[in-house]
Amino acid sequence: MISTTVGSYPKVAERAYSTKLIGAISRWQRKELNDAQLEEAFRDVTRAVIREQEDAGVDLLTDGQIRWEDLVTPIAKRLDGFEINGLTRWFNNNTYYRRPVLTGAPRFRGPILAADYRFAQSCAKRPVKAVLPGPYTFAVVSEDKHFKQLRPFVLAMAEILNQEAAALVAAGAPVVQFDEPAIGFGLPGRQAGKTDIKLAVAALNIATQGLSATTAVYTYFGALNGALAPLMKANVDVLGIDLVSEPKTLAALKQTKITKALAVGCLDARNTKLETVKELHAVFKAVSKLVPADRLTVNPNCGLEFLPHPQALAKVKRLAEAVRTFNG
Repeated sequence: MISTTVGSYPKVAERAYSTKLIGAISRWQRKELNDAQLEEAFRDVTRAVIREQEDAGVDLLTDGQIRWEDLVTPIAKRLDGFEINGLTRWFNNNTYYRRPVLTGAPRFRGPILAADYRFAQSCAKRPVKAVLPGPYTFAVVSEDKHFKQLRPFVLAMAEILNQEAAALVAAGAPVVQFDEPAIGFGLPGRQAGKTDIKLAVAALNIATQGLSATTAVYTYFGALNGALAPLMKANVDVLGIDLVSEPKTLAALKQTKITKALAVGCLDARNTKLETVKELHAVFKAVSKLVPADRLTVNPNCGLEFLPHPQALAKVKRLAEAVRTFNG
């Protein structure tokens, strides 16, 4: 069993980070900092986030997505065919993202995240995974003025994200994770259950094609509504499942033929209440009856950006403690 975080990490930590990142961004926007100074601010916080995860005992790290405004904007603004629109609510969270608008054929210009990944790994003593938006979620949360149909948009994004994933693998990423909250939650702002799971799986198969690294798809924010069995057929190595947002998912998992390694979301990354070691051990015990320990990853149920830094760090430490003390 290994521990990991999902991706994002709090950007603000007054007593933990030497750099005040939000202030640095504001000063850069006012032209009080140049690009090189802003880059050093990002690097300072990335180093701190990686150090915190390592000190806590996390096995598989992320860079905290410190440079990311949200899950999709960092990719969309570096592709041809997109404009970035105003703020829109991010699923059922009290946070917002800038909605990408597809105005022409999307096209990959070249690697987007590879340099940032190399820097993060250079700061780490443990493996760092790469995280990308999944093609289905990317299309669902965007506005489409070009294709005006979901299927061609999703499949086009799958091709593009495959190229970006290949660049990350070439940069050394041992794991590439695709985040697909729209599979669990459906369309933002609407009732769950609107997912075209066949299309989502077809897109994942394209996005992961030819990658010489471990691949994962993480679902969160809601029930999977019959998507478990189709996802077991997707061309990914690891299936990430949120057991916090919808506890009934564990019962559904018990009724599913499991053919993948599992990554189980067992801490609530949208609630400051700290889980006990006993509670986490109960989840570990239940899931370890379904998959061997060497095919099990445990993590928060989604990114930690929704929490204040002290509570996020406490959850990371608690997760590592629970893994370290679990006897099966």
